[in-house]
Amino acid sequence: MPPLAPADPTRRIVSLDALRGIALCGILLINIFDMGGPVAMDRPMAPPSIADPDWQVWGFAQLFVTGTMRGLFSMLFGIGLLLFVGDGDSVDRPRLYMRRLMLLFAFGVVDSTLLLWPGDILIIYAFAGALALILHGLKPYQLCAAAAVILIMLSGWAAHEAGGITPADTVYSAKMLASEGAARLGSYGQTFDYMSWVAWHWTVNALTYRWVADALAFMLVGMALHRMGFFSEGRSEGTLRRLMAIGYGVGVALRLIHLLAVWHNQGAPTILSGLIDQPGRLAMTLGHVGLFLLLWRRGAWPRLMAAFARMGRMALTLYLGQSLMGAVIFSGFGLGLWNRLGGPALWLVALAILLVEGVFAWAWLKRFRYGPVEWLWRRGTYGKMPA
Repeated sequence: MPPLAPADPTRRIVSLDALRGIALCGILLINIFDMGGPVAMDRPMAPPSIADPDWQVWGFAQLFVTGTMRGLFSMLFGIGLLLFVGDGDSVDRPRLYMRRLMLLFAFGVVDSTLLLWPGDILIIYAFAGALALILHGLKPYQLCAAAAVILIMLSGWAAHEAGGITPADTVYSAKMLASEGAARLGSYGQTFDYMSWVAWHWTVNALTYRWVADALAFMLVGMALHRMGFFSEGRSEGTLRRLMAIGYGVGVALRLIHLLAVWHNQGAPTILSGLIDQPGRLAMTLGHVGLFLLLWRRGAWPRLMAAFARMGRMALTLYLGQSLMGAVIFSGFGLGLWNRLGGPALWLVALAILLVEGVFAWAWLKRFRYGPVEWLWRRGTYGKMPA
């Protein structure tokens, strides 16, 4: 048996790297709102208005970005699990994968405390990945059925919860805004204390079960798609076009209904929006997958796709880098821009961060095989120095 070792970068599936890079970029477009403003709000402070640029950005994000980029990332995480563990009977690969998840958990703790980002997803992925490892041997239809059950339960939970939420519950009071502002515009120690407190209460909470289930469901969908050959060259373009058409057709319809329901409820969720959020998100995410695979198959925008692939190869490094740059830009010990920028300006900041990361990935991978955190992750997983 050949020794277990990190995969050679030359044997990576570049299309998966590119899609991971796209997901990484899209995730920042959502995270930037909580980095640059109140961390526990999912909407602009002002009442909904079509003339308000903040609500215009929010509406576009709700239709096409919110939840779907995280969905892509979760799908790819599930596919990565299958590629890592393989289909053999060796007990070594699952054992190494569990070690890999424990290291991911540690990175998540660093991200949610030292890097001041309580919205970290790595801790959630560590828990969800362990559950996905248990289920990874299921057949595609079984994976889809398990994902469907999870998403139905999550939809019921969200609808039940929405029934008790009023518009006033979705915005900060003046006292809450002043309290968070004093911490986040203070010293590093003040910001650390506040953000670590938020991270602890978000993690040691029943809502963690929801986030784990959410991630697990999309991991299972990604594993099913991979097992059905959607990411292989053998899939016909007709199948991919149908995936895109059905995904976008159902996704746009459900997400538009979701958006309008929340909009007419003064920015608060409703029972209807809770019920259709997950189906709409899944459909839109599948539409994104179909569109990407069609573009990739046809060789569209090769330079842009190559840039996304480089970012996808070192997605963990860049994800943590986004937290670091966000802390410096918005915190009081840095540029102090917290709660001073609207939605359009925050997206410009996000694009600037992504441009910096794209250049960094290009320069780094010209000299090294792995991103710095990816190298450390492999070192801890295999217990020896990667090349």
